Amino acid sequence: MKKLNKWYLWIAMGITMVGLICLLSLGSRGYSAGQAPAAARPSSSATFDFDRFTKNKPFKLNTLPTTRYGPPWADVLEKPSNFLECNGASVALCYYSGPGPISPCTPDGLGIANCTCYEIPRGQPYLVDINAILNRDVYLMTVAKCGKDGSKCRPTGSLEAPVCEAINNNTLIPGADLISTFSRYLEKQISINPTTCATPAAYAGCMTAPCKRTGRVDPKTHLPLVQCGCPTFTGPYQVGTAINQDQCVLEGTHVWSAAYTPPRTP
Repeated sequence: MKKLNKWYLWIAMGITMVGLICLLSLGSRGYSAGQAPAAARPSSSATFDFDRFTKNKPFKLNTLPTTRYGPPWADVLEKPSNFLECNGASVALCYYSGPGPISPCTPDGLGIANCTCYEIPRGQPYLVDINAILNRDVYLMTVAKCGKDGSKCRPTGSLEAPVCEAINNNTLIPGADLISTFSRYLEKQISINPTTCATPAAYAGCMTAPCKRTGRVDPKTHLPLVQCGCPTFTGPYQVGTAINQDQCVLEGTHVWSAAYTPPRTP
């Protein structure tokens, strides 16, 4: 009788374990099928940090796989709605940074490129790639409100994106003077004519990177120059101004500030 009872006990425990495994499996499928970020698992760990900006202030770097092409600092733009429209704060424009001499980008060997960028005045519209938000908490709040692709927020929707509020309140990355975003403020002076560099190479992903004021002014645009800490990533990319394919990889220690828009598929 004791052996029989023990046999029943083992069967009951087995059934319970199978039931738990099934429930966990169903739960994980339900989560991925919803509107939660594709960010349920961490991507490859970052080789950099923003300690020189944040010091001891609380900050969670976003290492979630925001797109299938890479982590947030890959600066991937899959569709127009990924660009969230903001207005208010003074921001940094690193779109033209790379070879210098005015706005060079130089990797520090620790996963960050020190890029000189232009400071755009307050009150100008600016755009933020939802896939490139480097603050994990702000990214999750923005996706929850705007949708994974940003389509529920401006300019296509009517909601204000949380990342805009964080940048305008200077809370996106503690310790930064301002944040790098995209702006058309200099379009008339420096044309926007992207060039695709299809061969994977290292580039600086400056979207939402932290920046510090330098006190210097560009004599051509008369805009203040700031220093931004832009994480580097290796992959195909687009450069903001027209160049020759031979110039996709810069000579010496410089890299382009760039982003990647994958080719459209039917």
